[in-house]
Amino acid sequence: MRLFISINVPQAFYRYCRQLQSRFPDMKNTDEFHLTLQFLGDDVPSAELVIEALKTVRFEPFKIEMGDAIPFGPPHNLRGVWIECAKNPALEKLAADIRKAMEPLGLIPDKPFAAHITLGRYKKQPHESIVRIKGEPHRFAVEHFYLMESTLSSAGPLHKQIAEF
Repeated sequence: MRLFISINVPQAFYRYCRQLQSRFPDMKNTDEFHLTLQFLGDDVPSAELVIEALKTVRFEPFKIEMGDAIPFGPPHNLRGVWIECAKNPALEKLAADIRKAMEPLGLIPDKPFAAHITLGRYKKQPHESIVRIKGEPHRFAVEHFYLMESTLSSAGPLHKQIAEF
């Protein structure tokens, strides 16, 4: 079972993400948008143990601000485009608390937390130069986070909500 923990985006921001995708030709667009707090991977001991550990994470609702669309990867080999998230102490704390809750289960992240929402990925280097697109600041409330299952398919990953916290 391939699992991750995320903040899912509201419908209005989803529409904005779709609009931004249209500005990046040659990109394989993401169909679902979320901010990953921690990717757990395919070797999760059990979803039930993860759920029990996540029940211990407490936080007060807070707002996040999403901004510019930025290409990621080296300039000669771009891997995709994401929307950056403004620095946010409450978001950083939530991600750290989740990571701490996953440690006893042996679920240690392979890279530091970087708040973003992926718009899409490039299978091959785009034909034209890709630059940062100044986005309209979008703010939305974070009142829940989710344990999600990801099933890989030829059409792209399919996500299913397992639990809400």
